[in-house]
Amino acid sequence: MKTIAAVFPLLSQAGQACEELERIGIPREDISLIAGNDASFHDEYIAKAKHASQSTEAAAASTAAFGGGMGIVAMLAALAIPGVGPIVALGPMLTILAGMGIGAATGGLIGALHNMGISHEEAPLYEEAVRRGAVMVAVKAEDRFEDNAVVAIKLNGGREIRDESDTWTHSGWSGPAHDPHPYVSDSAIRNE
Repeated sequence: MKTIAAVFPLLSQAGQACEELERIGIPREDISLIAGNDASFHDEYIAKAKHASQSTEAAAASTAAFGGGMGIVAMLAALAIPGVGPIVALGPMLTILAGMGIGAATGGLIGALHNMGISHEEAPLYEEAVRRGAVMVAVKAEDRFEDNAVVAIKLNGGREIRDESDTWTHSGWSGPAHDPHPYVSDSAIRNE
C-alpha cells in the first residue's frame, strides 16, 4: 500500500475527490481529509454534516445543497490541534488525532501525518498547507488502485505539495524550521 496525498483549495473539491476515490474501489476507511478551520471557514460544512447525520432526508437535502462530494464530507468533525489551531477532519486522520489526544508527546499534526505514511520531508509542508487553510486528502491505496487514485485526485483539483511550497517560498516563506511566527490563513486559498 502507498499513501497518496494532495492539497485542494476548496473543501468541495476535496470532497468530490474522496467520492471518486470510493467509486474506484478504495474503502472509505482508507481515505483521510484534514483542513484548517481558522476563522471558522468550514463551519458551514460542519453544520451541514451534523444536520445530515440526523436523518436520511436531511443527508439528501444536504448533498443537494452542496453538490457532489457531500457524502463523505458529511462525516467531518472539528478539533483543535496545538500549534496548528482549529481543523476539520475525517477518516483515519481524525481517528489518529482524536485518539492520541495530540500534543508534544505524539508529535502533533506532523506525527499524525507520519503515522499516515507521509514522509518526514513532506509532513511539515502538509502541516503548513493546513495552517494556511488548504484541504489535504491522504489515501492509502493498494497498488492496483494507485494510478486511478492519482488521476481522481488531480482531476478534482488536487495539487502537489511541492508546487504549493514553491509558491510560498517565492512569496517569502522560509520554511517551517525557520519561521517562528504564528501562521496566518492564506486568503488566496479561500476562494469558495
